[in-house]
Amino acid sequence: MTNSKLFATSGNTPVVTNSSLNNGVSGYVNLEPTEKGGMITYSDTTTSEGIFYQPKDFVGYSHVQGLYPLKYQDKWSKNALLYFVCAFRKAAFGRFDYANKFNRNIAREMKVLLPLYPNGEIAFEYIESFIKALQKEAIKSANMWNEEKIAISKAYTKR
Repeated sequence: MTNSKLFATSGNTPVVTNSSLNNGVSGYVNLEPTEKGGMITYSDTTTSEGIFYQPKDFVGYSHVQGLYPLKYQDKWSKNALLYFVCAFRKAAFGRFDYANKFNRNIAREMKVLLPLYPNGEIAFEYIESFIKALQKEAIKSANMWNEEKIAISKAYTKR
C-alpha cells in the first residue's frame, strides 16, 4: 500500500513506522490493525532509537519488526516489556545505522541483560516493582514541577 493510500483516511488505528519519535507512530488510519498490541517493535532500517513498546493493535509499516514474547507469556506485563525496551535499546545502542542494518537475525542473537533470580529465572517481580517505583518517582517529579509553576504564576499574578 502506498503512503497516499495508507494515510488517505484518519481514524483510531495507529500506524507504526520507522520513526524514532512518538513511539514510532506516524499517524492514525481508519483501517483494521495488522498487528496485535502488547509487543515490542523496532525498525530494521534505522538506529536503536526506534525500539518501542506498542500497547495497542496497530498497522505495521514496512521494515517494522515485531518481538512477541514467546517464553513466559503470562509474565510479560506492560511494565516488564517497558523494562525490556530499555535493556534492548542499551544492547543495540550505537551498533546500527542506515548502513549497518538491524535485522531479525541480529536481534534474535543479541544478548539483553535482565535481572535474574539465583535459579536463572527472570526476576519479573523485581522488574514490575522497579518500573512502578520509577513511575511513582516520575509522577512525584511532575507534580513538584507543576506546583512550582503554579506558585510562580501566583507570585506574578499578585504583583
